[in-house]
Amino acid sequence: MMAYDESTHLYLTVDALRELAELLAGIPSLAEDLEDSVNGRARLGAANTRLSGRSSDQPLPFSVGAANVRDHLHACLVGWVRLVCEQRAIGYSGPTSTAGLAAWLRTNLIALAMTEGVESAPADLRSAVEAAERVVCPPANRYVLDAAAVAAARRARLNVSGIVTLAKGLGDPFRTVTVRRIQTLRDAGKVAPVPGPWAPDWPELFLVGDVLDAHLNHPMRRRKSTV
Repeated sequence: MMAYDESTHLYLTVDALRELAELLAGIPSLAEDLEDSVNGRARLGAANTRLSGRSSDQPLPFSVGAANVRDHLHACLVGWVRLVCEQRAIGYSGPTSTAGLAAWLRTNLIALAMTEGVESAPADLRSAVEAAERVVCPPANRYVLDAAAVAAARRARLNVSGIVTLAKGLGDPFRTVTVRRIQTLRDAGKVAPVPGPWAPDWPELFLVGDVLDAHLNHPMRRRKSTV
């Protein structure tokens, strides 16, 4: 950002223009993801659940919070397009979608930079984009764990059933450690049983700490909502 430069007739620096171009380029795909979040089709998070036990009672596949963020991003773009058109005497004939507005501003970036009052555009658009990104990709949950309990559990050698039972007692994020989850980690080469020798009817034992670490470090596959 800078004061008006008489030599270039611009109200924005080259760095500010570059930042704006990057922000605007990412908005079309962000708008698609945001619309999915609004309508309950987000790729992240759990699918909608029923409001009650009756099959006819289904939640509306609509997120008010995501819709507010979507509308704010759209309004932000509309505001800057309108300012450019009014000050530069440009007639707007482009698409009115969020993606279309962002593409128009990117194409007319120099006209935007020559518009009085544009100094706040980078921060304004960045704020709207970051709010949308928080909806589309919410920050990971932070869990408070009993460090002593986890440390004691890590040293144990247990079979798969024992690990599943122990993990549930540790709480989040280990409640999702199941027999299938451990098999998935084993198939992926993330965990292996401790060395034998084993009797034919003995279950294999795993070091609990290895399983817990692999569970946290190896992402679980998210299922898409079918809404």
